[in-house]
Amino acid sequence: MNLDKFMYQLQLNNPNEPEFIQGVRLFFSSVKDRMQDDFRLSNAAVLERLTEPDRVLIFKVPWLNDEGKVIINRGYRVQYNNALGPYKGGVRFHPALTLGTVKMLAFEQVFKNSLTAIPLGGAMGGANFDPKGKSDAEIMRFCQSYILQLWDVLGPDIDILGGDIGVGSREIGYLFGMYRKLSHQHSGTFTGKSPEWGGTRLKAESNGFGVVYFLKAMLAHYNDSLADKTIAVSGFGNMAHGVIKKAIALGAKVVTISGPDGYVYDPNGIDEHKLEYLIELRATSQDLVRPYSIEYPGTRYFEGRKPWEVDCDIAIPCAIQNEIGEEEAAMLISKKCQYLIEGSDQSCTEEAVQLFSNTSLRYVPSKAANVGGVAISALELAQNNMKMTWSDAEIEQRLQDMVKRTHDLCRSYGEEGNVINYLKGSNVAAFQRVAEAVIDQGAV
Repeated sequence: MNLDKFMYQLQLNNPNEPEFIQGVRLFFSSVKDRMQDDFRLSNAAVLERLTEPDRVLIFKVPWLNDEGKVIINRGYRVQYNNALGPYKGGVRFHPALTLGTVKMLAFEQVFKNSLTAIPLGGAMGGANFDPKGKSDAEIMRFCQSYILQLWDVLGPDIDILGGDIGVGSREIGYLFGMYRKLSHQHSGTFTGKSPEWGGTRLKAESNGFGVVYFLKAMLAHYNDSLADKTIAVSGFGNMAHGVIKKAIALGAKVVTISGPDGYVYDPNGIDEHKLEYLIELRATSQDLVRPYSIEYPGTRYFEGRKPWEVDCDIAIPCAIQNEIGEEEAAMLISKKCQYLIEGSDQSCTEEAVQLFSNTSLRYVPSKAANVGGVAISALELAQNNMKMTWSDAEIEQRLQDMVKRTHDLCRSYGEEGNVINYLKGSNVAAFQRVAEAVIDQGAV
């Protein structure tokens, strides 16, 4: 198949969705050799089927603010592909959320779930709603209105929702409460629940822990370790928190955090005490990091800038998609950064990924790196189905085992001499399972 011709037609069919087009092009460009080796893919129109979601829901979400005024937001749910199992994916509340972003995230989720070998399909949803600055009552009313539009197409064997940017255990609680009332079911239809009623204590940190465990496995392959490594991290939400917590526990030094206002450089490294302060800072519902530099003398705040200009051994972007472009990639390369592992989904632009491929910097895409969230979600669902709980230590060990298996799978498909191409390895391994399931199940 002519990939350029295929992508040109896909772009015509999906105008104004650059994030989705970017994700598809980057994915298929790394599996094109695999596609050319199997005539069944063309006969079964696998590419066409994997670039067309099963269902796209777009709906209005009306809610009352505390002044009694009706506010209207736009809600989404993209049930992308369920060949491997029930749809599973997060819910994101962000004012800049678009259909193109949701489709990209749902497409990525299909293959991220595939990599874990857990029987789950892929989906994603959310709304252009900003929870920052809203009261608990306003967030509750919004969540209840959002789930009113979706509850009848959800279920433990249909579509399972989880958290994402702007959606934590508080929002999951409100969403689940309304779902339970409407469906008369107390089932594992949501992940990221409070530990008091079916969740796990590690859910908030699981994505970040998974990233560091993947990094640990990768470094071990190259006879390296996290000890004394300097790490630059962006963001300071759940993902960044988990990354920082586990990285410093394993002997690394994390020297940056960032928000929409800029970034902070802490040459002494973020320790456990400073991490607790960051949690308090996040609780103010402000994504601003400047107060950190005021709280801790000796740190420096850089307004309106990104942390990829600092000296570091490892870069872990944890904020949002496309936060590292060609300019930022060039900075990291010039600073002799050795490893870049994506925490946030599709952290790097196509140009940045291409630049990395021509250097010695080792790059890991998000679908491989942040499978920790999928693993913990699957463990939460298993506990819900069996009506039992596991200790934190048991859950973390299972998480580490799943991430290690994912790393080894990526390595087996991505080995190129003495180097592992993690982009190719993760994409080919994930594509293999989904494509076989699509072919086996016929034209449905």
